[in-house]
Order: sequence, then structure tokens, then C-alpha cells
Amino acid sequence: MTLEARPAFMNKPSSDNSRHQTSIEFRLTPMLLIAALALPANAQLVIKLSSQTVSEFDHYASSVESQKEERWHGRKNFLYVEDDAANKARVLNGEVFIKQMNDGRPVSITDGLIHDWSGAIFIPNTTVERVVSALEDFDNHKKFYPAVTESKTVRHQGNEVTGYWRLQQKGLVPVILDVEDSVRYEKLSPGKWKGEAFARDIREVDTGLFSRGRKFPAGEGHGYLWGLNGYWTLESVNGGVLAECRSLSLSRDIPQGLAWAVAPYVQKMPQESLASTLKVTREAVAARP
Repeated sequence: MTLEARPAFMNKPSSDNSRHQTSIEFRLTPMLLIAALALPANAQLVIKLSSQTVSEFDHYASSVESQKEERWHGRKNFLYVEDDAANKARVLNGEVFIKQMNDGRPVSITDGLIHDWSGAIFIPNTTVERVVSALEDFDNHKKFYPAVTESKTVRHQGNEVTGYWRLQQKGLVPVILDVEDSVRYEKLSPGKWKGEAFARDIREVDTGLFSRGRKFPAGEGHGYLWGLNGYWTLESVNGGVLAECRSLSLSRDIPQGLAWAVAPYVQKMPQESLASTLKVTREAVAARP
């Protein structure tokens, strides 16, 4: 090393003022070092979403939609959680069921990862219609969902609702996303509904030190969330509703050497987001007049 850093306790200041200045410098040095190191790493993380990545995500989503159609139209158990009687019993007793599909790992595609999770929860003393009403109520999502700091209904046409969320994830590197989401729910038979939700537009807000909150162009950013599909299956059971959601999200792959910055978001966020969505939906339904 060409420079030697001398800890504060090794200095011999000649006055109180110099002791105070040395103490401040000692405390600031590691903070400035972290900031300096973060700047080039942050620049490396900014990428563009490729059409190949989108195509492979859409292909995977189509296969999941075919699986859901089999259940929705009676060729398999209506709910995935019904495939295991023990899992269904635990959910009816108040537990939250969460499982990562694809043998418990993300699906690797060109320059990206698909995170495929299924979750279920029992919402007592309610109807499917009340659950659908809560899920469609974008104006009030900001009051219930912790990650949603702003929300509103953009338009409501027939049984399709489009809404806006500002999502915020705190951490070493904060993440802010503006998302436009379109949802459609359909009654299949008495007490049985399906729902499909697609994030049509996801824009990342640059949280860099000198960015002043600018938005990245569509398909550009750090790639924490490129795509988000949700498939809901709702059934009236035991005086309440079994609510199940299959969640597909698309993120960038994890670059070598930068897992410390990317992995906590692209690996933990999908699971935590789905678990939170299920729990808070139950609370939101209970709070509705």
C-alpha cells in the first residue's frame, strides 16, 4: 500500500480542537470509503432488459397459465394446496403456505431469473366477492400493504382494473419502483373465482446519490424486478375463503462479484413479497366495512 491510515488513538493532538477534528475524520473515513466503493459497483449494476429475456419469461408464463387452466376448469384439484391434505389442513387452521416451485430454485434464463412461488391463506368469515373487492381496491392498497407507499386506481373498465403502485424496499441499497398493474377476476362457478394480474409497466426510480429521483427508461435499471404476474384462485370454504396466489417475477441474473448487492433483493424479495401480500390481504378484507 502506498498510503497508511493511522487510527485516531495513535494521533497525539496538541489541543482539544485538534482532538475533536481527528475524531470526526476517523468516523467519516469508513463512511466515505463505502460510498466511494459503492459508486463503481452501482454503475456496473445498471443494465438493459433484452427481448430474449422477455420472450423466455413469456414462454414460461404461458406454461404456468396452462397449468392454472387445468385447475380452473376441473381437470385437476382447483387449488394447488389441495394436492396435499396436510398442507390444506394447516392453512385452514391459520398457517400461511409458501412454496418455491421448480424444485425450490429460480429458473435461469438468458440474462435473468424467474422466481416462481405459490402461496395460500385462509380468510375467515368472508366471501370471495369481498376478497376480490379488496384486491381490486388500488386506492386503498397504500393503507395496508407495507411496500406500497403510493397507490391509486388508473381506470376501471368492465371486470378489468388497472392501478398504480409505488413500491419501496429498504436496505443497504434502497429500491423504488413505479408499477402499473392490470387485474381481471372472473367467477367460474358458485364460490369459485380465478384472477389474473399483470404488471404492464415497471419503472425503477434511480436512488443514486446525485440522481434527484429520476426514473430509468422502460427496460433499463438494476433489474431487481423486470416482470410480475399473479394468478389467483379463490374458493369459498368453511364460511371463509381459501385464497391462493401463484406469483411469477422476473429479475436480472446475479453478476459475479456483486452478489452482496443483488442477491438480497432478487432472491428474498419474491418470497417475502408473496407472504406479505397474503397476510395483508387477509387484514385488508377484515378491515373492510
